[in-house]
Amino acid sequence: MWKLFFPFLAALLALGFGRHRDGGMDANANDPDVQKALQVAMDEYNRNSPDNHLFKVVTVLRVQKKMVEGYMYTLTVIIAKTSCRKGRRHGRCHILLNPQRAEFHRCKFVVLNGGFVPQWTLLEQRCF
Repeated sequence: MWKLFFPFLAALLALGFGRHRDGGMDANANDPDVQKALQVAMDEYNRNSPDNHLFKVVTVLRVQKKMVEGYMYTLTVIIAKTSCRKGRRHGRCHILLNPQRAEFHRCKFVVLNGGFVPQWTLLEQRCF
């Protein structure tokens, strides 16, 4: 009996690691869907930002993925102001490091991918 119990318990524990109480789980920042969620979040951030410069993600701190009607991605990132201006053609956007112009923010974005109809929507954005 005990010989069956321990492998079963080990399997249950292994499946539980990486999951959170709310049903979400940690996700890899390099996953193509996570990259798409980051792109959607930054496109919306830059569109709505009053700043004339574009911002980009410099560090991904945490990614959580939760299955709802599709997948909901909670992204915690550090973003930085770049040398690229809105409305202009840009090649490589370098991060501004000059102390007078540099700007960094820690942001939390929640992005939903609508499941069968792959529609990406930014649900929440908080930066400080």
